[in-house]
Amino acid sequence: MSIVKHTYDAKWHRKGTVGWRRGCSWHGQKSCAEQPTSSYETPNGVMAACPRAERQIEDLYGCPARREL
Repeated sequence: MSIVKHTYDAKWHRKGTVGWRRGCSWHGQKSCAEQPTSSYETPNGVMAACPRAERQIEDLYGCPARREL
């Protein structure tokens, strides 16, 4: 499966979501106090990811993500 990694930007996330509110949507706002550093386009939708989540997402999808500009 292909995923695309972007530098975190709230514009990638739907209004009202954890990612839009500058939280880690991979772990959830209650479970993670870290700020997201990346936004990923995944088969499950766009995810905001803290540094720890970045490793987990890339491990789950089996390879490092392509970075789009």
